Amino acid sequence: MMVDGQFGQAGREVIVEEYLEGHEVSIHAFCDGKTATLFPPSQDHKRLLDGDQGPNTGGMGTYAPVHWVTQQMLDDIRKTIVMPVLRALSDRGTPFCGCLYPGLIHTRQGFKVLEFNARFGDPETQSYMRLLESDLAETLLACVDGRLEQAAVKWSAGSAACVVAASEGYPGDYQKGRTICGLEQAAAMDDVVIFQAGTSEVNGATVIAGGRVLSVTATAETLSAAVDRCYRAIGQISFEGMQYRRDIGAKGLR
Repeated sequence: MMVDGQFGQAGREVIVEEYLEGHEVSIHAFCDGKTATLFPPSQDHKRLLDGDQGPNTGGMGTYAPVHWVTQQMLDDIRKTIVMPVLRALSDRGTPFCGCLYPGLIHTRQGFKVLEFNARFGDPETQSYMRLLESDLAETLLACVDGRLEQAAVKWSAGSAACVVAASEGYPGDYQKGRTICGLEQAAAMDDVVIFQAGTSEVNGATVIAGGRVLSVTATAETLSAAVDRCYRAIGQISFEGMQYRRDIGAKGLR
């Protein structure tokens, strides 16, 4: 980064920070400037390869909820992390309305903030949209109108899993234009939805157009069943150089 200038000016300086060891958790919250309603916790898998090996990516899969994150933990996260940010932004005259997404890590000293995003997470949202039972548009309008407290946000009691299929070479220079097969067979399975991302249509065929090509999601009463269903679905899909992790959700099954 510094000798070869891989990242240009961004690599000229580094900040040495405390090393944080623990389990990462993605927290999302609907916000209307003064009130926050938390989503179920989810867990992303950033590394390309099984066992959290290989380079970092935009995310290779998720599952939700994360069962070891208790309601008391969520209440503490809301009280000590989410609400102080909303109050600070409001005090500055810039109240935040929308989806606040703090990425956390649970250490021996408790939860620490790794990052804040003012958006939905990807691929966390693919799992979330399979669990959300109330109307998303109505909830977002409640955020805009400052009436989130009156919104009835409802989540499924089950579990969701999402596995990302990536193109050969991703997260570096990746291949494009290769035909994707098996989409209809996978989508026909019960409780399975495929979210296409890096795809396009050429002469009636669906082909690769991006690094993270698509996300296969599945829901079930238990995480184990959701993960099993998700992998059976992605097993129906194929394209040359297709790569995906085989251990999404494994941490939640231990």
